[in-house]
Amino acid sequence: MWSKGTQVFRTDNPAKRGTTSGAVRARGSTEYYSVRWQDGSLDYVAEDQLQAFSAVDLDDPYAVLESGQFGRAENLRRSLTFVHLSGRLANLVYSMGVTNTEFFAHQYKPLLTLLDSPADGLLIADEVGLGKTIEAGIIWTELRAREDMRRLLVVCPAMLREKWREELRHRFGIDAILTDAHTLADEMKHALSSGTSKAWICSYQSLRPPKSWQPAGGAKEKTVSARARLADLFDEQAGDAPLFDLVIFDEAHYMRNPESAAHVLGTLLREVSHFRVLLSATPINLANDDLYHLLRLCDPDHFQFKSSFEEMISANRPLVMARDAALRIGSGADEIMALVNQAGASELLAGSRQIAAIAGSPPTDELLRSPQFRAELAATLERVNLLAHVLTRTRKRDVQIERPRREVRAESVQMTEPERRFYQYVTEATREFAVRKSISDGFLLATPQRQVCSCPAAFARAWLGSSSALADDLATSVLEDGEESGSESELEEISTSLKEFLVTHRPPGLSADELERNDSKLGRLLAVLGEYFGAYPEEKVVLFTAFRATAQYLSESLDRAGMGSMLLWGGMRESKQGLLDEFRDRPELKVLVSTEVASEGVDLQFCRLLVNYDLPWNPMRVEQRIGRIDRLGQKAKVIHIWNIFYRDTIDERILGRLLSRLRIFEEALGEPEPVIGEIIQKLEARLLTAVLTPGQEDAEIERARQALENVRLRQAEFERNAAQMIAHGGLVLERISAARDVARRVTESDLKIYVRDFLAQHAQGHQFVELHDADSFLIQLPVAMATELEQFCRDSGLVGQTLLGNGTARTCRFFNSIAAQSTAVRESIHQFHPLIRFISHKLKSVGEAFYPIVAVAISAALAPAVRAGAYMFAIRRWTFAGIKEEEWLQSAVCRIDDQTLLDDETGDQLVSIARLDGHDWLEAANVIPRQQAADCLDLLETHLEAAYRRTASRKQDENEDRLMFQLHGIDRNLHSRITILRATLDQHAQLGRTGLVRATQGRIDKLQARMDMKREQVRQRERLVHDHHLVCAGLLRVGE
Repeated sequence: MWSKGTQVFRTDNPAKRGTTSGAVRARGSTEYYSVRWQDGSLDYVAEDQLQAFSAVDLDDPYAVLESGQFGRAENLRRSLTFVHLSGRLANLVYSMGVTNTEFFAHQYKPLLTLLDSPADGLLIADEVGLGKTIEAGIIWTELRAREDMRRLLVVCPAMLREKWREELRHRFGIDAILTDAHTLADEMKHALSSGTSKAWICSYQSLRPPKSWQPAGGAKEKTVSARARLADLFDEQAGDAPLFDLVIFDEAHYMRNPESAAHVLGTLLREVSHFRVLLSATPINLANDDLYHLLRLCDPDHFQFKSSFEEMISANRPLVMARDAALRIGSGADEIMALVNQAGASELLAGSRQIAAIAGSPPTDELLRSPQFRAELAATLERVNLLAHVLTRTRKRDVQIERPRREVRAESVQMTEPERRFYQYVTEATREFAVRKSISDGFLLATPQRQVCSCPAAFARAWLGSSSALADDLATSVLEDGEESGSESELEEISTSLKEFLVTHRPPGLSADELERNDSKLGRLLAVLGEYFGAYPEEKVVLFTAFRATAQYLSESLDRAGMGSMLLWGGMRESKQGLLDEFRDRPELKVLVSTEVASEGVDLQFCRLLVNYDLPWNPMRVEQRIGRIDRLGQKAKVIHIWNIFYRDTIDERILGRLLSRLRIFEEALGEPEPVIGEIIQKLEARLLTAVLTPGQEDAEIERARQALENVRLRQAEFERNAAQMIAHGGLVLERISAARDVARRVTESDLKIYVRDFLAQHAQGHQFVELHDADSFLIQLPVAMATELEQFCRDSGLVGQTLLGNGTARTCRFFNSIAAQSTAVRESIHQFHPLIRFISHKLKSVGEAFYPIVAVAISAALAPAVRAGAYMFAIRRWTFAGIKEEEWLQSAVCRIDDQTLLDDETGDQLVSIARLDGHDWLEAANVIPRQQAADCLDLLETHLEAAYRRTASRKQDENEDRLMFQLHGIDRNLHSRITILRATLDQHAQLGRTGLVRATQGRIDKLQARMDMKREQVRQRERLVHDHHLVCAGLLRVGE
């Protein structure tokens, strides 16, 4: 019946296609034809199991419906998983579930904001302790999946580099390199050509260009430093292929000043990177230029000029109010439209097509009765928001999780007589030293007195011996005061002369040994900790001190008392994270003794008691300490903060009159460090360099308290204003939760089925054997395919990431976590594994990934919210390309008996269940009338077509609004600059300066030409190109 070369498919599996070879064998009364399948395998198949292609057009879904030759569950899985893994779907979160992190919905909000944004940068301004590091890691994971991005640079303060390296390795499976300007410049020379994945971590201090550096053509240093050479490289590369796929700036407020070297570094890196993410816990002060300068690093096109930014702030306010009104039950159409019209009346939004679309089809009170309509209207208004695409902020009060309550205990300890004499002596001697040396810097002179309040015995031991503790702590003070303050020679000179002065003028008979024998604060510490560990033997305690001498002394004392301690301070040879892991895991270690510098970037959620052995006067330092245990992942309902200090000292008055009255230990001020630091430095300068009576000291402390209270009030006002500008998140959080609920992500089951089905279809002679662990398999590729995989890895820069290419059998575990490391005996297969990428590559070339109509069944127990029965579904892929490119996978489902459409969320969930847990519905062709199924498919296609047109129209509006904002900014800037130049030209003309008139006119002409070119570049992206096609459709039975 079948001649040689006839194209056929199996009737029991229409997606399996091949060509007859001409050979025939008779087995009894049945003839078996030799068929060469598309995967290269050859098999003899019974005549009645084959059908010619010409009989049915397998690319036509209606023809397949009419024939009843339906595909199977594996075809649905293969089609959707292929689209998931090879596409860049906007409604699929690729990073969800693949990182070694606990799920918190708010941590995906920055990712979805960036994906929805036409910009390439984002400022994440979450409060401390909400996981900004994880949010940035999630964004990088998503970019790796969507864009195959490979080069990551993290720029952070020097003290946070090690924490970043450990976080990237432990949570995201990335081995990052700590480097500097010299090494990074060398790496950049071959990073682009090699195509391999790389991640670097550098400090601002090591990368920022020298103050004398100028862009191309400017004056150069006589001796060119590594930082200057790197700046030259970035400057030369601007506009060419990006050197980095993503740059993460931690503590981004370092770049807030446009005149600083750090900001110059940010500007250089902006021009040589695909994407940028800025992290800062700094509150949103819309009236401050700092925010504008940071947003300009994120999106220079949108925030070209300060005047446009101020106008944007004003135009945005009624938009967010309208969005809030849309979500507020009880608000009417008139109230919402009044706000929309107010926004549209602004010059910036006067031509907005999105606002015009709302005005052209305004909401009515009838429509507003529908919660879904309100949500869609709010989403539309949020998309018009002029700041939402580059700025996201989450506060702790916004996160719906149970936060631990802070229980604060302040305890004063009476000084012994030797301690009292020593305290009075150091206070008086330091002031006398300041007068003799004419030193007025309070933060420099504060160190000796603060050390005595911390631990007299430790300080005496340090300065009477050869310890460099005083100089080290002075250096720490300078580092905390500002990144460019002070000098090493100044510190060494002051610390040496101060130490000599104190030693020379010490009271007779006062020794370190005597102070150690009479250490009242240490005695109280040991007594309280002894009781605590007696009641809670499994607990561990964190103790903070500002000084190394105190830390060393306490660690030794705790060890002698049988309370094993771990010492942690900056600059230690051992890995900070390694020490913390050791402290957490070794039961005999009970107390972590940490200094101030080491407190940054440390996560200690496994402890619930924090001891402040001395008190930072700066409230930001206090919150930074507490934030080590009060952060996401803390399981305790109550955390305890114990402040221990000496009675009748300046520390007691600071605690009682400043920190306690401001409730610093219960709630953070939240203001940026420079503001708080300036207030505290002034207080230190007054208290520690002048001879004041206790009453005068109290007056100074009260003045500082009032200044800090004003800071708090101003911060509250900032938050209220920011809420009116950037209210953005509730709808996004709903999208994230929905994505998790309906499995809009790639699962281990997806990967397992993807590999299994591919090997079954295309790899004759392979091994895929399930082992004792449900997710572990013995996998061996045929020699030819193993060779192909090996070549694919070489071509794609994936060499060394799998051993499956050598053709031997390997134990593989399907575990979709990028933090899972492969070993010599077992490979972890996740969505980034070379085998998965290779399969997607092969399926694109084979063309067998899609079969138009399938028949699938699921158990009713898997979809309890859906009525049992027969359904029809259709899935289409939408693509949009304009200012940004994105893809959507959109599904629609209806009941076959009455053609009732399910809502989008329920339909998505049904399709997802069918993808993951569906099985073949072999009887479908005999149960469902063909015409009825075709009518249902028509209904679904009509519904999807209408939804597609609405989305394309909305995307076009968004695209044109974005272009309009850019053109408006260009025009405003041109008008402003030309007005100034024309005034200058007129002045030159009145004074008869013809040469300067010509020169100024030349500048005007050049500016006009440059702006005309900018306009044309913007207009070239005006047209939105979009398309859609059917991925798969089918019959779905819900029930037994």
